[in-house]
Amino acid sequence: MKIKRYFAPNMRKAMNLVKEEHGDDAVILSTKDTDDGVEVVAALDPDSNASHAEQPVLHSGSTYQSPEVSQNQPIQQQVNSSAELAHMADELKAVKNMLENQLSGLAWGQSEHNDPAKVDLLKRLLQLGLGWDLSEKLVNGLPVINQQAWSRLLAKIELDIPTEERDILEKGGIVALVGPTGVGKTTTIAKMASRFVMRNSPSELALITTDCYKIGAQAQLKTFAELINVPVHIAKTQGELYALLTSLNNKKLILIDTAGMSQRDLQLSQQITSGHQGVTTVKNYLVMSAATQLSVMKDIVKSFSEVVLTGCILTKVDEAVQLGNVLTVLIEDQLPIIYMSNGQRVPEDLEPVRTRELIDRAIVLGQQNTQHKNSEQAFRLGMGKEISDAQ
Repeated sequence: MKIKRYFAPNMRKAMNLVKEEHGDDAVILSTKDTDDGVEVVAALDPDSNASHAEQPVLHSGSTYQSPEVSQNQPIQQQVNSSAELAHMADELKAVKNMLENQLSGLAWGQSEHNDPAKVDLLKRLLQLGLGWDLSEKLVNGLPVINQQAWSRLLAKIELDIPTEERDILEKGGIVALVGPTGVGKTTTIAKMASRFVMRNSPSELALITTDCYKIGAQAQLKTFAELINVPVHIAKTQGELYALLTSLNNKKLILIDTAGMSQRDLQLSQQITSGHQGVTTVKNYLVMSAATQLSVMKDIVKSFSEVVLTGCILTKVDEAVQLGNVLTVLIEDQLPIIYMSNGQRVPEDLEPVRTRELIDRAIVLGQQNTQHKNSEQAFRLGMGKEISDAQ
């Protein structure tokens, strides 16, 4: 059934429009007064069209009709029908999303009214930058909500963040830094190497770079290495890397600087320090920028987990506007954090992570976070999860 709306100044003109297009077989579905006149919804019964089509029509002249026309008509009808169904599906999906957002907003408002203390705790966690799912889990895990509830939440966060028991510069081993381009892997290598030489002999340290893609990457590391009197070795393939590791097995610490690549790079699984190739002695540490939004940070951790991560190092802490994104990833992925870098100075701006200090930093930045206050309306519209993950 073909449905169409007609608008006219009065009912007479509207009926004339319907009759001109559909004839006497039109079915009037509804009429409604509008500011400009009337609105008529009419439909054409397909059965009536079929009966008219069956009646013989007299034509003057030739009675020949091309078979291509009759064959193309059903195809065109199917195309039109498919397009209409797709349009209806899109409209239904939009209505569904609108209803879900409205219901979420109503639920948020109802929760504020029925349990304001619980909602207040949730808001405070979201203000730190924690993800929506983790915030809800933490608040729902409280046996009782009282004046000590906030302290219990912070204690729970501190307990859930995994950390290394011992400084990797003290225990030594083979350490490779992996991560996206531009997060500061080479600078972090220089900081770690300088700090190691301050405590040990330069002869106990070896530096290896596998970054043969970025212009100037090797030169930058060599400049740092010359200052501390440590040579830099280059490995272009896994075979070369294995050979170097075998020849340098007398070193207390071997630091490997890898090429930065996108978490969406198809060659990520072929990273030459990948633990899947049997090189169990190489420990991969993910270098992440603290100024990365939560959804991207989750994607980075998920992708780089293909190379078997031992822990992570946080850089650009001084550029971050919140640290709840970091806390969320550390807890949800149970990724130990080793070092925190908050500047470009070598080796001063690198410090071992103390979980309590990291949380204190997150609280200070959360108190300065004005973006959360501006997002209050979005939470009422049921978009809290999307807003929190996008920060």
